[in-house]
Amino acid sequence: MSTSPEGIFPIDHQTRSRLFILAGLLALLFLYFPINQNVTGGITPDLPIDASIPLWPIWAVPYLLTLPWWILSLVWGALKMDYPLWRRFSLTLGITITISYLFFIFYPTYIVRPEITGQDFFSQLILFIYGGDKVHNALPSGHTYTTLIIAIFWSQWLPKLKPLWISITVLVLLSTLFTKQHYILDLLAAAVLVVVVYFLTGERGRKTG
Repeated sequence: MSTSPEGIFPIDHQTRSRLFILAGLLALLFLYFPINQNVTGGITPDLPIDASIPLWPIWAVPYLLTLPWWILSLVWGALKMDYPLWRRFSLTLGITITISYLFFIFYPTYIVRPEITGQDFFSQLILFIYGGDKVHNALPSGHTYTTLIIAIFWSQWLPKLKPLWISITVLVLLSTLFTKQHYILDLLAAAVLVVVVYFLTGERGRKTG
């Protein structure tokens, strides 16, 4: 007598929906890489103030840790967040990513990186970042809009930890500047995009559940 996998590990409709949304968001996030590797041309959205921002190789550490933190956050949210809030979060993130990809493809931007001459560990991390991430997909900053959206919704979900989400956001945003991966306009454009999508999708609703 055989038992179906569904009988051994019963999955209700809501759980299926959570996992389906999670898979879609992860696929959308990783679509960044083929776009980044194939986009050409464009402009550099730099301001005069960008030239005064130094390269601090140690900031490669929080920059690199951002991607695994995103993935862990999405898995955590999919499994534990109140379902209506999870759906609203997913809608906001999905629309924001899609709009940003349209910018990357049809209005390409890139950053001019400094020459790395240091031989220390952190300089090697910077070279690792530069080696895996081409100079395109600058505006809007994906590090900025993804981190901001997580911080906004996690502050609604777990408000007692709001100072932590704010601290993480500040750390991530600074890391994009001090690794010379983004210009200030990239961050500002991402923040504006998040605000617009947040309100257009009705995300002013209070935490439910």
